[in-house]
Amino acid sequence: MNTYQIPASTLTERLRLHYIEGREVAPEDQEVMIRWEAAHAIILGDSQNDRNAATILMKRFGISESTAYRDIRLSKNLFGDVRASTRDALRYMVTQWAIDLYHMAKEIKDLKGMERALERLTKANNLDKDDMDLPDASKIQPPVQLLSINFNLINSPRFKLIDEAAQKALLELYDQVMQQIVITPLGEYTDFFEIDDSNRPNTQ
Repeated sequence: MNTYQIPASTLTERLRLHYIEGREVAPEDQEVMIRWEAAHAIILGDSQNDRNAATILMKRFGISESTAYRDIRLSKNLFGDVRASTRDALRYMVTQWAIDLYHMAKEIKDLKGMERALERLTKANNLDKDDMDLPDASKIQPPVQLLSINFNLINSPRFKLIDEAAQKALLELYDQVMQQIVITPLGEYTDFFEIDDSNRPNTQ
């Protein structure tokens, strides 16, 4: 019997075709397939978490921890995450039950029953919470902007070679910085930051 192989295909694609179309898989692929099926079954049973599932796989197949976690991740990719689908299914059932309860309470004009049904419906679908997909604006920190000025540039002969508008802008910025330095503990050291006033246009 010819073994189905696609040179450029991935292992996941080959196994997916095996399950969907009954394609034959190579022996080395079959070894991995058995591990993935085991990983899926372990997670399916008793809602085992990934850590417990990895421990069981390591003992059963004699594989490393990294291989066990990779098998779990790829088995979820192939078979789907059972835990996620189970939560979605439960949420759907609770939603339907809450709707049924609401209609029954409405028929007998039970306002408290209607209110309780709406509360269950709201909580099951997280309607009482902010949009979970939106980031928390309070936790977003703006980027820190650091402005560095080399005072030596202003004192150097090259300063007079740059555009006059740029000279004026740099000098205005220097004055603003110095005004802030004066009111800080560095105020007594302002002489370290002083520039040659002859570089100012009005003194030339």
